[in-house]
Amino acid sequence: MEIRVVKGQLIDSVLAEQITDLDRKNMQSILDQSGIEFPHEKRRKALQSDSTFIIAFDKQFVAGYLDYLRSWNNADYIYIGSVQLEKTYRGTGLLLRLLDRFTALLAAEDFVGFETNVQKANTVAVKLCQKIGFTLEPKNNASWAARAGKELIIESPIVTLIDRWRAREALRLQC
Repeated sequence: MEIRVVKGQLIDSVLAEQITDLDRKNMQSILDQSGIEFPHEKRRKALQSDSTFIIAFDKQFVAGYLDYLRSWNNADYIYIGSVQLEKTYRGTGLLLRLLDRFTALLAAEDFVGFETNVQKANTVAVKLCQKIGFTLEPKNNASWAARAGKELIIESPIVTLIDRWRAREALRLQC
């Protein structure tokens, strides 16, 4: 598994297609429950924006990714655009690997906290956001606006999980 960091403007059409396909596959049932169509135009713009994409590749295929950028609402916040994993990679530590790279990239950044949006129908993501420290406020009928402070990557359950993952990886690499 290879992790690459790519700026949105540098994503070629083949990679953009893979990312959009993963988004659609993972989000379609949630969007259907919410009565929302897949946001093709919004995703296209995100792929051409100044977002930073942390992408996990299994050979030439996208296994998962996390994208983020400075919030358009308040540049003191980091907006997490999307976190997606292929189903076969869930529970494998790939999410922790992406989060590890994410926290490393943000270590030198000056920011107050994080924001994102979560579909109300995506109960797994809603519970995860609440568990790790996001506060949720209604954005509209279909989604929550989620906010968390910078402590999310300094002293939260995520930090503990990443530290454990790093320790396991260090042991694995020694063998």
